[in-house]
Amino acid sequence: MAKTVLERAKKAFFRKRYSDVITLLEPNIIQYRDSFPYYLFLGLACLHTGDSGGATSYLQRARAIKMRDPDLLAAQAALFLRRGETDQAVEYYLEALEYAPRHALSKKALNFIRKKGDRDVFLGLTETGAIRKFYPRPHKKRNVKTILLFVLCSVVVITGSFIVSHFFINNTIKQRADLSSFILQDVDKKSLVDLGGSYRYVLSEGQILKAYSNAQRFFQSYRDTEAQIEINKILHSNASLFIKQKTRLLMDYLSVPTFATITNSISYKTVIEDPYLYQDCWVRWKGMATNLVTTEKQFSLDFLIGYDTRSTLEGIVPVRFDSVLPIQTTKPLEILGKISFENGSLYLAGSGIYQTAIPENR
Repeated sequence: MAKTVLERAKKAFFRKRYSDVITLLEPNIIQYRDSFPYYLFLGLACLHTGDSGGATSYLQRARAIKMRDPDLLAAQAALFLRRGETDQAVEYYLEALEYAPRHALSKKALNFIRKKGDRDVFLGLTETGAIRKFYPRPHKKRNVKTILLFVLCSVVVITGSFIVSHFFINNTIKQRADLSSFILQDVDKKSLVDLGGSYRYVLSEGQILKAYSNAQRFFQSYRDTEAQIEINKILHSNASLFIKQKTRLLMDYLSVPTFATITNSISYKTVIEDPYLYQDCWVRWKGMATNLVTTEKQFSLDFLIGYDTRSTLEGIVPVRFDSVLPIQTTKPLEILGKISFENGSLYLAGSGIYQTAIPENR
């Protein structure tokens, strides 16, 4: 019996012929546009060949179809490990263990990160190719015995996993970064306010100190959006140049979120009330896309915010992406992007798209 393209690609994948997987699958993107295995194996093949851009795009599409697959989450975590971004990788591994408490690769990766997984280590592994040991290889099939055993043990394992994960997160938060260089000396506190010029926010010395302290506290608690808001208060205020410079340095420590890690998104309505207060904040908004303009490496669109229900249009915001991602303009979508400005006009610097596979005639 003849095998389908996807079956042949899977066979090539398990034989480690990753280039063949890409050759087989990429021409059939229309046929498999709503297939989770298609995007998963294509993304993994790109990962193994070193095409991080392709892997990111295809794995994001796979996640739009099926969000709770542990191998997919581990693959997306591996993309962060390649860049040495262990904090983000940890979030994905913990989520994978939430859905599959016995997921061996996620446990292995978390254990490695705890013991010796700093940024330079993973950058070195990426350079040598040893990072591949953290790339998932989905099982062909799971037998009935394994599934029954998983069901019987799941309650116990989930409880244990939660305790371990909670302990790990708490320890990670405490060790997120050393901010001792941001401590203000007494002499620094004597020149907190700039007495000349006009500013968006006029703050007292006490308010400047509070915003400066809050930004660091929110950062250490992984509340990066709130930290960015406090930073913006200072950067657009009458705070002294010295304080602004130190505050801006803190922005380098903030993480780039993903759909898995951004939980509390600022609404569009809130943003337009005071846009500059939310500059450089990341948001996750729902809507529809129109007016797509695509080049070889970039694309842009007009985002109809709130129009995913076809009943309410909250506003229209331009969105720009530095890579080309698969998108269907006839379907609602969510966009992850950073609030940015150009010539005083607001736009989103897009990072990701989440679009569910739903019927066209919904």
